[in-house]
Amino acid sequence: MNVSFCIAFIFLLNTLIYIGPSQAFELDLKSVRTTLSIPKTSHTLIFDDVTPSNQKTLFSLAPLHNERIGVYFDINGIEIGYAIDAFDQSTETKTQDLLFSYRKFKHSKITFNYQTLEGLQKSARELNSGQTAQLFGTMTKSTKIELFGQHNLYTFGNKSSLFQHFFLNKPQLSHEYDWSLSLVGGWSFKHLTLENQESIVFQAEFLQSQTPEVTKLTSNSIGVNIGPFVSFHLPYNIHGFSEYKIGKGHIRNEDPLLGLKDSGDEKVEAIGAGLSWTSNNKKLLVVLRAWQQKGRHIDTSFGDLSLIKFF
Repeated sequence: MNVSFCIAFIFLLNTLIYIGPSQAFELDLKSVRTTLSIPKTSHTLIFDDVTPSNQKTLFSLAPLHNERIGVYFDINGIEIGYAIDAFDQSTETKTQDLLFSYRKFKHSKITFNYQTLEGLQKSARELNSGQTAQLFGTMTKSTKIELFGQHNLYTFGNKSSLFQHFFLNKPQLSHEYDWSLSLVGGWSFKHLTLENQESIVFQAEFLQSQTPEVTKLTSNSIGVNIGPFVSFHLPYNIHGFSEYKIGKGHIRNEDPLLGLKDSGDEKVEAIGAGLSWTSNNKKLLVVLRAWQQKGRHIDTSFGDLSLIKFF
Protein backbone atom coordinates (compact mmCIF):
# COMPACT_ATOMS: atom_id res chain seq x y z
CA MET A 1 0.00 0.00 0.00
CA ASN A 2 1.15 3.58 -0.66
CA VAL A 3 3.19 4.93 2.26
CA SER A 4 1.21 8.18 2.39
CA PHE A 5 -2.00 6.27 3.07
CA CYS A 6 -0.32 4.31 5.86
CA ILE A 7 0.71 7.63 7.43
CA ALA A 8 -2.84 8.96 7.01
CA PHE A 9 -4.19 5.80 8.64
CA ILE A 10 -1.91 6.22 11.67
CA PHE A 11 -2.80 9.91 11.90
CA LEU A 12 -6.53 9.11 11.96
CA LEU A 13 -6.04 6.57 14.73
CA ASN A 14 -4.25 9.23 16.74
CA THR A 15 -7.15 11.64 16.27
CA LEU A 16 -9.46 8.98 17.71
CA ILE A 17 -7.38 8.94 20.86
CA TYR A 18 -6.57 12.66 21.31
CA ILE A 19 -8.83 15.67 20.98
CA GLY A 20 -6.14 18.16 21.85
CA PRO A 21 -2.55 18.27 23.03
CA SER A 22 -3.43 16.96 26.46
CA GLN A 23 -7.16 16.13 26.51
CA ALA A 24 -7.78 12.44 25.81
CA PHE A 25 -11.03 10.55 25.66
CA GLU A 26 -11.88 6.92 26.10
CA LEU A 27 -11.78 4.61 23.11
CA ASP A 28 -15.19 2.98 22.69
CA LEU A 29 -15.09 -0.17 20.55
CA LYS A 30 -18.72 -0.60 19.56
CA SER A 31 -18.44 -3.52 17.12
CA VAL A 32 -16.21 -5.67 14.93
CA ARG A 33 -17.47 -6.64 11.47
CA THR A 34 -16.01 -9.45 9.35
CA THR A 35 -17.19 -9.36 5.75
CA LEU A 36 -16.79 -11.64 2.74
CA SER A 37 -17.65 -9.66 -0.39
CA ILE A 38 -17.73 -10.14 -4.16
CA PRO A 39 -17.60 -6.72 -5.85
CA LYS A 40 -17.30 -6.17 -9.60
CA THR A 41 -17.07 -2.83 -11.37
CA SER A 42 -16.67 -2.65 -15.14
CA HIS A 43 -15.18 0.53 -16.65
CA THR A 44 -16.10 1.30 -20.26
CA LEU A 45 -13.85 3.10 -22.76
CA ILE A 46 -14.57 3.78 -26.44
CA PHE A 47 -12.02 3.80 -29.28
CA ASP A 48 -13.56 5.61 -32.25
CA ASP A 49 -11.46 4.89 -35.34
CA VAL A 50 -11.50 7.89 -37.70
CA THR A 51 -9.86 5.99 -40.59
CA PRO A 52 -11.97 4.70 -43.52
CA SER A 53 -12.57 1.43 -41.61
CA ASN A 54 -14.93 3.42 -39.33
CA GLN A 55 -14.66 0.88 -36.54
CA LYS A 56 -16.03 1.77 -33.13
CA THR A 57 -14.75 -0.47 -30.33
CA LEU A 58 -15.96 -0.65 -26.76
CA PHE A 59 -13.30 -1.69 -24.22
CA SER A 60 -14.35 -2.91 -20.77
CA LEU A 61 -11.96 -3.34 -17.85
CA ALA A 62 -13.20 -5.41 -14.90
CA PRO A 63 -11.72 -7.43 -12.00
CA LEU A 64 -11.52 -11.22 -12.19
CA HIS A 65 -12.05 -13.53 -9.16
CA ASN A 66 -12.23 -10.48 -6.92
CA GLU A 67 -13.53 -12.13 -3.74
CA ARG A 68 -12.24 -10.27 -0.71
CA ILE A 69 -12.39 -10.53 3.05
CA GLY A 70 -12.27 -7.56 5.37
CA VAL A 71 -12.28 -6.69 9.06
CA TYR A 72 -13.86 -3.42 10.23
CA PHE A 73 -13.80 -1.80 13.68
CA ASP A 74 -16.43 0.70 14.83
CA ILE A 75 -14.55 2.95 17.26
CA ASN A 76 -16.33 5.98 18.68
CA GLY A 77 -18.83 5.93 15.82
CA ILE A 78 -16.18 5.76 13.09
CA GLU A 79 -15.75 2.47 11.26
CA ILE A 80 -12.23 1.70 10.06
CA GLY A 81 -11.47 -1.36 7.98
CA TYR A 82 -9.19 -3.06 5.50
CA ALA A 83 -9.93 -5.81 2.97
CA ILE A 84 -7.68 -8.09 0.90
CA ASP A 85 -8.07 -11.12 -1.38
CA ALA A 86 -10.05 -13.94 0.19
CA PHE A 87 -8.60 -16.71 -2.01
CA ASP A 88 -5.28 -17.25 -3.76
CA GLN A 89 -5.84 -18.15 -7.41
CA SER A 90 -3.44 -18.36 -10.34
CA THR A 91 -5.30 -15.75 -12.39
CA GLU A 92 -7.04 -13.13 -10.31
CA THR A 93 -7.28 -9.46 -9.46
CA LYS A 94 -5.18 -8.47 -6.46
CA THR A 95 -7.14 -6.22 -4.11
CA GLN A 96 -6.41 -3.72 -1.37
CA ASP A 97 -9.31 -1.77 0.09
CA LEU A 98 -9.17 0.81 2.88
CA LEU A 99 -12.37 2.27 4.35
CA PHE A 100 -13.28 5.01 6.83
CA SER A 101 -16.97 5.48 7.59
CA TYR A 102 -18.48 8.24 9.77
CA ARG A 103 -21.62 6.90 11.50
CA LYS A 104 -22.50 9.47 14.15
CA PHE A 105 -25.41 10.94 12.21
CA LYS A 106 -28.72 9.24 12.98
CA HIS A 107 -29.94 8.81 9.41
CA SER A 108 -26.74 9.20 7.38
CA LYS A 109 -23.44 7.54 6.63
CA ILE A 110 -20.42 9.25 5.03
CA THR A 111 -17.63 7.02 3.75
CA PHE A 112 -14.11 7.50 2.40
CA ASN A 113 -12.79 4.60 0.32
CA TYR A 114 -9.31 3.99 -1.14
CA GLN A 115 -9.03 0.94 -3.38
CA THR A 116 -6.42 -0.59 -5.67
CA LEU A 117 -7.00 -3.44 -8.13
CA GLU A 118 -4.02 -5.06 -9.88
CA GLY A 119 -4.74 -7.31 -12.84
CA LEU A 120 -7.90 -6.59 -14.84
CA GLN A 121 -9.83 -8.57 -17.42
CA LYS A 122 -9.91 -6.59 -20.67
CA SER A 123 -12.73 -7.12 -23.16
CA ALA A 124 -13.13 -5.56 -26.60
CA ARG A 125 -16.31 -5.49 -28.70
CA GLU A 126 -16.64 -3.92 -32.13
CA LEU A 127 -20.04 -2.22 -32.04
CA ASN A 128 -20.82 -2.57 -35.77
CA SER A 129 -19.85 -6.21 -36.36
CA GLY A 130 -20.23 -7.58 -32.82
CA GLN A 131 -16.76 -9.19 -32.88
CA THR A 132 -15.21 -9.71 -29.44
CA ALA A 133 -11.84 -10.44 -27.85
CA GLN A 134 -10.50 -10.80 -24.31
CA LEU A 135 -7.14 -10.48 -22.58
CA PHE A 136 -6.18 -10.59 -18.90
CA GLY A 137 -3.89 -7.65 -18.19
CA THR A 138 -1.65 -8.70 -15.32
CA MET A 139 0.02 -5.28 -15.12
CA THR A 140 -3.15 -3.24 -15.54
CA LYS A 141 -3.99 -1.35 -12.37
CA SER A 142 -6.98 0.62 -11.13
CA THR A 143 -6.80 3.12 -8.26
CA LYS A 144 -9.98 4.64 -6.86
CA ILE A 145 -10.42 7.36 -4.26
CA GLU A 146 -14.06 8.00 -3.39
CA LEU A 147 -16.07 10.02 -0.90
CA PHE A 148 -19.76 9.17 -0.78
CA GLY A 149 -22.81 9.60 1.42
CA GLN A 150 -25.98 7.58 2.05
CA HIS A 151 -29.03 9.19 3.64
CA ASN A 152 -32.47 8.17 4.84
CA LEU A 153 -34.38 11.29 3.82
CA TYR A 154 -37.90 10.49 5.01
CA THR A 155 -39.98 7.55 6.30
CA PHE A 156 -43.69 7.58 5.59
CA GLY A 157 -46.48 6.87 8.08
CA ASN A 158 -44.37 7.59 11.16
CA LYS A 159 -42.92 4.07 10.95
CA SER A 160 -39.46 2.64 11.59
CA SER A 161 -36.97 2.38 8.73
CA LEU A 162 -34.29 -0.32 8.63
CA PHE A 163 -31.75 2.04 7.03
CA GLN A 164 -29.86 2.29 10.33
CA HIS A 165 -30.02 -1.46 10.78
CA PHE A 166 -28.56 -2.38 7.37
CA PHE A 167 -26.20 0.55 6.75
CA LEU A 168 -25.22 1.75 10.22
CA ASN A 169 -25.02 -1.74 11.78
CA LYS A 170 -27.68 -1.13 14.43
CA PRO A 171 -29.04 -4.43 15.89
CA GLN A 172 -32.82 -4.73 15.74
CA LEU A 173 -35.33 -7.18 17.21
CA SER A 174 -38.59 -8.17 15.54
CA HIS A 175 -41.37 -10.56 16.57
CA GLU A 176 -44.14 -9.85 14.06
CA TYR A 177 -44.61 -8.82 10.47
CA ASP A 178 -44.54 -5.12 9.57
CA TRP A 179 -43.19 -2.96 6.78
CA SER A 180 -42.37 0.66 6.01
CA LEU A 181 -41.55 2.84 3.02
CA SER A 182 -38.74 5.40 3.04
CA LEU A 183 -37.11 7.78 0.61
CA VAL A 184 -33.33 7.45 0.48
CA GLY A 185 -30.66 9.30 -1.45
CA GLY A 186 -26.93 9.45 -1.97
CA TRP A 187 -24.04 11.34 -3.54
CA SER A 188 -20.45 10.59 -4.52
CA PHE A 189 -17.19 12.19 -5.61
CA LYS A 190 -14.78 9.79 -7.29
CA HIS A 191 -11.23 10.01 -8.64
CA LEU A 192 -10.17 7.04 -10.79
CA THR A 193 -6.86 6.16 -12.42
CA LEU A 194 -6.31 3.30 -14.88
CA GLU A 195 -2.71 2.51 -15.76
CA ASN A 196 -0.45 0.02 -17.50
CA GLN A 197 3.21 0.39 -18.51
CA GLU A 198 2.37 -0.62 -22.10
CA SER A 199 -1.30 0.33 -22.60
CA ILE A 200 -4.55 0.02 -20.69
CA VAL A 201 -6.24 -1.27 -23.87
CA PHE A 202 -4.98 -3.97 -26.25
CA GLN A 203 -4.74 -4.67 -29.97
CA ALA A 204 -7.64 -7.03 -30.69
CA GLU A 205 -7.30 -9.19 -33.83
CA PHE A 206 -10.34 -7.68 -35.53
CA LEU A 207 -9.07 -4.11 -35.26
CA GLN A 208 -7.84 -2.69 -38.57
CA SER A 209 -6.09 0.30 -37.00
CA GLN A 210 -3.58 0.55 -34.20
CA THR A 211 -5.14 1.30 -30.84
CA PRO A 212 -3.69 4.27 -28.96
CA GLU A 213 -0.91 3.44 -26.51
CA VAL A 214 -2.43 4.88 -23.36
CA THR A 215 -0.38 4.09 -20.28
CA LYS A 216 -2.50 6.14 -17.89
CA LEU A 217 -6.04 7.50 -17.91
CA THR A 218 -7.46 9.67 -15.15
CA SER A 219 -11.07 10.70 -14.62
CA ASN A 220 -13.14 12.49 -12.01
CA SER A 221 -16.86 11.98 -11.51
CA ILE A 222 -19.73 13.26 -9.42
CA GLY A 223 -23.16 11.68 -8.98
CA VAL A 224 -26.41 11.79 -7.04
CA ASN A 225 -29.19 9.22 -6.65
CA ILE A 226 -32.60 8.88 -5.04
CA GLY A 227 -35.28 6.22 -4.69
CA PRO A 228 -37.66 4.18 -2.48
CA PHE A 229 -36.42 1.93 0.32
CA VAL A 230 -38.81 -0.74 1.67
CA SER A 231 -38.19 -2.26 5.12
CA PHE A 232 -39.57 -5.65 6.17
CA HIS A 233 -39.86 -6.67 9.84
CA LEU A 234 -40.37 -10.43 10.28
CA PRO A 235 -40.68 -12.83 13.24
CA TYR A 236 -37.61 -14.40 14.90
CA ASN A 237 -35.57 -11.17 14.60
CA ILE A 238 -35.35 -11.44 10.82
CA HIS A 239 -35.37 -8.29 8.70
CA GLY A 240 -35.19 -7.50 5.04
CA PHE A 241 -35.02 -4.58 2.65
CA SER A 242 -35.36 -3.82 -1.02
CA GLU A 243 -34.53 -0.60 -2.82
CA TYR A 244 -34.56 0.99 -6.25
CA LYS A 245 -32.58 4.07 -7.19
CA ILE A 246 -32.16 6.28 -10.20
CA GLY A 247 -29.22 8.60 -10.49
CA LYS A 248 -27.40 11.08 -12.63
CA GLY A 249 -23.79 12.17 -12.75
CA HIS A 250 -20.96 13.32 -14.93
CA ILE A 251 -17.59 11.77 -15.75
CA ARG A 252 -14.76 14.05 -16.88
CA ASN A 253 -11.76 12.54 -18.63
CA GLU A 254 -8.67 14.47 -17.54
CA ASP A 255 -6.70 13.20 -20.59
CA PRO A 256 -9.06 13.95 -23.53
CA LEU A 257 -6.36 13.87 -26.21
CA LEU A 258 -5.34 10.24 -25.69
CA GLY A 259 -7.85 8.80 -28.19
CA LEU A 260 -10.20 7.11 -25.70
CA LYS A 261 -13.56 8.48 -24.62
CA ASP A 262 -15.07 8.14 -21.16
CA SER A 263 -16.41 11.66 -20.59
CA GLY A 264 -20.03 12.69 -20.51
CA ASP A 265 -23.26 12.42 -18.58
CA GLU A 266 -23.89 9.25 -16.63
CA LYS A 267 -27.41 7.93 -16.01
CA VAL A 268 -27.74 4.96 -13.68
CA GLU A 269 -30.35 2.57 -12.33
CA ALA A 270 -29.72 0.42 -9.27
CA ILE A 271 -31.57 -2.28 -7.34
CA GLY A 272 -30.63 -3.74 -3.98
CA ALA A 273 -31.90 -6.20 -1.41
CA GLY A 274 -30.84 -7.73 1.89
CA LEU A 275 -31.67 -10.06 4.77
CA SER A 276 -30.49 -10.08 8.39
CA TRP A 277 -30.78 -11.91 11.68
CA THR A 278 -30.15 -10.43 15.14
CA SER A 279 -29.54 -12.44 18.30
CA ASN A 280 -31.94 -11.88 21.21
CA ASN A 281 -29.26 -10.15 23.30
CA LYS A 282 -28.32 -7.85 20.38
CA LYS A 283 -24.71 -8.97 20.57
CA LEU A 284 -24.59 -10.65 17.14
CA LEU A 285 -25.85 -9.60 13.71
CA VAL A 286 -25.64 -11.51 10.41
CA VAL A 287 -26.28 -9.50 7.23
CA LEU A 288 -26.53 -10.60 3.59
CA ARG A 289 -26.80 -7.82 0.96
CA ALA A 290 -26.62 -7.48 -2.82
CA TRP A 291 -26.76 -4.64 -5.38
CA GLN A 292 -26.61 -4.19 -9.11
CA GLN A 293 -26.13 -0.86 -10.85
CA LYS A 294 -26.08 -0.20 -14.58
CA GLY A 295 -24.82 2.97 -16.19
CA ARG A 296 -23.57 4.35 -19.46
CA HIS A 297 -19.89 4.14 -18.55
CA ILE A 298 -19.77 2.02 -15.38
CA ASP A 299 -21.59 -1.18 -14.36
CA THR A 300 -21.33 -2.41 -10.78
CA SER A 301 -22.50 -5.51 -8.95
CA PHE A 302 -21.82 -6.20 -5.29
CA GLY A 303 -22.66 -8.86 -2.74
CA ASP A 304 -21.49 -9.27 0.85
CA LEU A 305 -22.02 -11.49 3.87
CA SER A 306 -21.18 -9.92 7.23
CA LEU A 307 -20.88 -11.20 10.77
CA ILE A 308 -20.97 -8.33 13.30
CA LYS A 309 -20.09 -8.70 16.98
CA PHE A 310 -21.27 -5.91 19.34
CA PHE A 311 -19.68 -4.94 22.67
